[in-house]
Amino acid sequence: MPKKDKPEDEQSQQDENSSVAKIAETPTNSQPIPVDLTEDQANQRVLDLRHQLEYHNYRYYILDDPEVTDAEYDALFRELKALEAKFPELITPDSPTQRVSVGGVVSEFPKVVHEVPMLSLSNVFSPEGLAEWNERAMKYLDKRYQFEYTVEPKIDGLSVALLYENGVLVRGATRGDGITGDDITPNLKTIKSIPWNLKYRDNSNEPIPTRLEVRGEVYMPISAFEKLNKELADKGEKLFANPRNSAAGSLRQKDPAITAKRPLNVFIYTLARMEGGPVLKTQWEALKFFERLGFRVAPDIKLCKDLHEVATAVQNWIDRRDKLDFEIDGSVIKINEFAIEDRLGFVGRDPRWATAYKFPAREAVTRLVGITWTVRRTGSINPLAILEPVSIGGTTVKSATLFNIDMIERLGLRINDPLLIKRAGDVIPNVVKVMDERRTGEETPIELPTHCPSCGAPTTRRPDESGSNDPKLYCTNNPFNCPVQMKDWIFFFSAVRGVDGMGERIAHRFFDEGLMRDLGDLYYLDREKLLALDRFGEKSADKLLKQIEDSKQKPLSNLLMALGIPHVGVKSAEMLANHFHSLANLEAADVDTIASIKGMGRVAAQSIMDFFQNADNQAVLAKIKAAGVRTEDPIEEDGGPKPLAGKTFVLTGNLVNYGRKQAEEMLKRRGATIGSSVSKNTDYVIAGAEAGSKLTKAQNLGVNILDEEAFTRLVQD
Repeated sequence: MPKKDKPEDEQSQQDENSSVAKIAETPTNSQPIPVDLTEDQANQRVLDLRHQLEYHNYRYYILDDPEVTDAEYDALFRELKALEAKFPELITPDSPTQRVSVGGVVSEFPKVVHEVPMLSLSNVFSPEGLAEWNERAMKYLDKRYQFEYTVEPKIDGLSVALLYENGVLVRGATRGDGITGDDITPNLKTIKSIPWNLKYRDNSNEPIPTRLEVRGEVYMPISAFEKLNKELADKGEKLFANPRNSAAGSLRQKDPAITAKRPLNVFIYTLARMEGGPVLKTQWEALKFFERLGFRVAPDIKLCKDLHEVATAVQNWIDRRDKLDFEIDGSVIKINEFAIEDRLGFVGRDPRWATAYKFPAREAVTRLVGITWTVRRTGSINPLAILEPVSIGGTTVKSATLFNIDMIERLGLRINDPLLIKRAGDVIPNVVKVMDERRTGEETPIELPTHCPSCGAPTTRRPDESGSNDPKLYCTNNPFNCPVQMKDWIFFFSAVRGVDGMGERIAHRFFDEGLMRDLGDLYYLDREKLLALDRFGEKSADKLLKQIEDSKQKPLSNLLMALGIPHVGVKSAEMLANHFHSLANLEAADVDTIASIKGMGRVAAQSIMDFFQNADNQAVLAKIKAAGVRTEDPIEEDGGPKPLAGKTFVLTGNLVNYGRKQAEEMLKRRGATIGSSVSKNTDYVIAGAEAGSKLTKAQNLGVNILDEEAFTRLVQD
């Protein structure tokens, strides 16, 4: 590679604000460190090397157009590292050498509350769906507009928020739940395509924004993912499932030095907020502004004049999908003008001015090798298809869900059948259909198990407990005599109670090693016995025991949900807790009393009665009570009026000015009961934007329907 000529004005290279053009002219050959080098001379050379490395990072990681070989870059980096080792007082936090060691190992990530929430996107799946989205946006404006749109690739990675103050990166966080994320600044600083200091790359003298937050997607290139997995395989270590998992796992390492070794990259796509800097009126201007500041923006983003051009741009991404070095699962379409965005606002947590055009699920043809049968806590025995390994979207698929035995019969499935498999949402493999035309005659029928694969008890066939018409196969034994049922019940109970340290594998292990025989034993785990287990240290034991102790104070509704009573979900558990206020009151109630609760029903009431009359369940409940677990809720007397007492409400659709939980709490404070489904016992349905089948059912039953304006009047009276 030809070398650049040495610049005439070397001093200008030492200026922190020197232009990219001058940085580009800096010689790239490293130099041996003179024995008698003074600190001033070292400082000058360190600044020189940092400018060179910053420029070459930009050429390599942002523009993807390097001007030096890897060997030349490495030589410059080694020289800088050697100088900083000899003169440690010259090390600064923004030195390129510090990207691989910033932060140190952390035990937990600090939480970050996003000042501007990181919201989700609605989905469309066809040109017709795109047109419907556009029409919905249009109806919220006082006149029809000819929108412009940007079409961007929907990168399949991990969303992050980067905050800069006076041009310096001060914080990087994950999306989390959209409201609260994790502060992973040290890990993000190891990604070379994320600038630590913002500078205009076009030699502009404009002021850098005093406060700037941008959003982006961290991902691992497919080629890098394949190389990483090969290295892991050579070491005999566990492989990553796909590039997204590898990016997420790498970015959430507690030690930034590990993250630094992973080949992560980023695309910046959204302006969250900005103080100072130029006035930006459109998404297109924002994307160009990001590039000027040295951010990496996805390639081939299109500015489109109408939906026809949008559809063409989307199809272009679909056609190129398998040729890209990064995973995408769709295109993001945004209305270009920020002023229109502000007027359109949001529906629930989705912006009206943007949507994700999801690509067709990836499909492949493979062969059914066999069926394995798994038992769950309810006793249901579920089929899992074992497949000849096949690659779908960069992931090797070896199994697929079959949901229930009805699906086997409906598909006419046989062993050795050729199957069309798709990854629904590019994640969960499903069996789409049998490729009848490819059958060879060697296919054999699938025999349903006559006995439980866990305990050997006879199986029976009956409808799902949810009321679905699809039949399921069930173990006739009770969970206390069926090991896998009990293992799954223990895990379910622990998860609902918030005991995160009791993962599925841990729950199964504790059962197998005799530490737990039922879910009541959760509250009697012994620290010394935990420490005696292989690979179970003091920190893990203490964290688990604290979570267990904390769970004792969770409300009654949580306990009722965690018990796994058939037909008792989140809503019905809340209704039972609100009505009876204590476990003792509920245990003493008869079927008629329980069924009289609006929205409960007689089937659920009988199921609850049966649960509490079971001697094994009573023994478990006795353990739970003796451990000091909270089994009653105080009856709150707030003195406020209860004008909605005795009324049942169901909410559907998206409210603009209220979150779902907020609206439910406002109704509860006024004495209302919240139902999960619409029936003849429902008094009112609150219907927000894009309400679906619940609204239709309410209309058919003649139930009172309130829009958001009527709801507001109701709760303000």
